[in-house]
Amino acid sequence: MTSTFQLWERIFAAKQFDTSQPLHFITADEIKAITRAEPRILAKMDSSANLPPVFKRYGYFLLPVKNGKYAIVRGEGFHRLEPSAEPLEHTSRIRFHLTTAGRGSSEMQYLDYSFNAGALESAVGIAPLYQSIRGREYSRAFRFFVNQTLLNVSSIQLEVDSGLEGEDAIVLIEAKMGMPEDFIIRQLFYPYNHFRLVSPGKRIVPVFFTYEAGTKVFNFRIYEFTDPENYNSIRLRDVRAVTIAAEHPVELADIRPKGVVAYKKLVPQANDLSKVIELVFKVSEGLDNYKEVADYFHFDERQSSYYREAAEALGLVGREKGRYRLTEIGNHLVRLPVEERNLFMVGLVSDFDLVRHCLDTLLASGHLTRKRIEELIAKESDLSGSTVPRRAGSLAAWIRWIAAATGSFVGDQQGFRVRE
Repeated sequence: MTSTFQLWERIFAAKQFDTSQPLHFITADEIKAITRAEPRILAKMDSSANLPPVFKRYGYFLLPVKNGKYAIVRGEGFHRLEPSAEPLEHTSRIRFHLTTAGRGSSEMQYLDYSFNAGALESAVGIAPLYQSIRGREYSRAFRFFVNQTLLNVSSIQLEVDSGLEGEDAIVLIEAKMGMPEDFIIRQLFYPYNHFRLVSPGKRIVPVFFTYEAGTKVFNFRIYEFTDPENYNSIRLRDVRAVTIAAEHPVELADIRPKGVVAYKKLVPQANDLSKVIELVFKVSEGLDNYKEVADYFHFDERQSSYYREAAEALGLVGREKGRYRLTEIGNHLVRLPVEERNLFMVGLVSDFDLVRHCLDTLLASGHLTRKRIEELIAKESDLSGSTVPRRAGSLAAWIRWIAAATGSFVGDQQGFRVRE
């Protein structure tokens, strides 16, 4: 990530852009000539976290305007994600086990699952819908303004994660794992304008979909553009959150350690178990060193080591000559169906001594306080001082993840309690 930022500094210096002006153009060939890097990678700025500092200094963001040509334009390029809604429970319409549904951890797996279960149609309020658009195609020509700057777009390569057609509407979906802080408006605005021209008689419904693996919540933010020639005319129409009910709820007493973790004494530093699972899938897809992991998750080197340590302690990932590889248990995890994966992970995590002590406390007394978590860490480890409450925060995040995955207890900032 740092090297990408430095390359954009080099581009601005080489091009000697007049930064008092609101618009500049640059081609992929120029980017390649100046940096000797892949232009497609340098142009990937899907959220404000990916925006190089040189863009932030002058209020610019990047938009493709023609195949191989980009606009560096002054304005607000990103839309901050609105708060999620209280999740509603949806009963799946799937009548048999989908053996191919759990073969990955990408957003597309969960988006497809929500569609097959009927949750997507329910959330957007349009039925029936038929899958009709997916993958890459070149856009029609259209024009729009960013502030007072006019841009003309033609023959841009678009990629829609999923497009579905109803009798009088087309639903276009951009999908992401987790909950990003924001997203670049282009991901919805460009497909919206393209398909508005392709199907002028139908209403175009842009949707930003996210899936939270820890809580198993499917989020649908349904937008509209009030002016197709105004990039910043995006407006939220509705936000829906859905859970697809588990067939067999898990009781706290039913949580049993798998007995296979490599290091039971771990005091966690990685505070997002969903990312630990995602790391395992990324290793299965070819990410095999700390730098690739850090770049993918936007981690620094220290954060990357926390998540690798957790995956290793769980017995999911190993290392050979500095390269990551999946263990037998890791390979088993990635092959599990979606609905079984989190429960398998619960069994692994509960094998850690500190997690087991926390769950035993909950089972015996019906509640677990943050103070008690700190006491357990101080007793069961050699940690002390300000390190204890920091690690308690990570351990509490793991317990909160188990609560969401099983539904057997609930938690808040004060602690946890068994459901009545």
